[in-house]
Amino acid sequence: MDVMELLDAPGMAPLLEAAPLLGLVLWVLLVALLWRDGFNDLAERFTRPGWTMTQRLATLLMIPVRGVMLAIAAALGAALTTLGLLINIGVVLNLLRAGKLLLAG
Repeated sequence: MDVMELLDAPGMAPLLEAAPLLGLVLWVLLVALLWRDGFNDLAERFTRPGWTMTQRLATLLMIPVRGVMLAIAAALGAALTTLGLLINIGVVLNLLRAGKLLLAG
């Protein structure tokens, strides 16, 4: 079974249309989860009194870089999760179609 057979399965068209929305929802969820605790070490470094001002400035400059890196990681995770779900749903739809053909014929 190749990928085109999975994509051509009956009932797959609405799922393919909903895939970008699912990917976006997964991305927002993953960004929220990663950003929730992704900056603890930087916040601790910035608020601790033993650090010099140059070290605190370097920490402030790392916050946007860390945010972008976490957002990219979340995008990759959301894309791969969406792709995996679509492939699994395509396999299940093909198995159901094969079962109906076996029962009918």
